[in-house]
Amino acid sequence: MHPDGDDGPILDAALELFGEVGIPRTTIGDVAKRARINRVTVYRRIGSKDDLVRAVMARESSRLFVAVAAAASEQTSRADRAAHGFATTIDSVRTNPVLLKMFDSESSLVLEQLTTNASALLVPAINAAAHIARGELESDTFAVPDAPEIVVRVVHSILLTPSAAAPLDTYDDLLAFAHRNIVPLLVGAG
Repeated sequence: MHPDGDDGPILDAALELFGEVGIPRTTIGDVAKRARINRVTVYRRIGSKDDLVRAVMARESSRLFVAVAAAASEQTSRADRAAHGFATTIDSVRTNPVLLKMFDSESSLVLEQLTTNASALLVPAINAAAHIARGELESDTFAVPDAPEIVVRVVHSILLTPSAAAPLDTYDDLLAFAHRNIVPLLVGAG
């Protein structure tokens, strides 16, 4: 059985096609053919093409959170967990060719999901950030009360607008930025 259940092969096929030909040029028929199922099955299990894009984005976000949590858990201090979680999130998205293709998509749905309607992606990211920064602690106490949301919004901004004043091109740049700015929000100055 597929790890994502019955919808897994459909989402795999869609993700592959989005990466190969882009979202606008991918049809439900293409996805069904790639998944070796009937088009009606895609509509029945997932819904419209917009629903398919949302489902792929949600699954890839969940996969990203798991990978980031694993990378952060390898660190021994809360500060290092927070910094590596931040840097790994940005680096993972920047180095994933399919996600990059989706970000570069001219699809109005993707643009909407990444901007004005991004709460469906940001809320789980905020929960993941809180979990990563909390570590083994049972308390949700952070140096700044809304720190996980602030951190996710910073990550979101960096992903949508990669270049500004601070150098954020390499993993080491991201790590240094995180230690200067993100760790104090989550862990405090100590």
